[in-house]
Amino acid sequence: MASSPSPAPGPGAKPAAVSLDAAATGLPCRVLSVAAPALAPDWARWLAEIGFLPGERVTVTTRSVWGGDPLVVRVGQSTFALRRAEAACVRVEPL
Repeated sequence: MASSPSPAPGPGAKPAAVSLDAAATGLPCRVLSVAAPALAPDWARWLAEIGFLPGERVTVTTRSVWGGDPLVVRVGQSTFALRRAEAACVRVEPL
């Protein structure tokens, strides 16, 4: 039996959280959390040091044509190039 499609979110519904590497280009988001992979535990500290803190506004401004790596990301008043793996550590919600 085929399942019916999920209904579209109603007015006032909160957009789903995604990792920063999956966020739409140009869409303003808010950082929810940062979690580093087991093989690179220092990434979370480094991302926090450059401004990826819960509550900060962040936008993916550009993606490379070659596989989307790196991404150009604006956080606060700064702009950085991040690898997709680094951006995947940052959980965001669209504003």
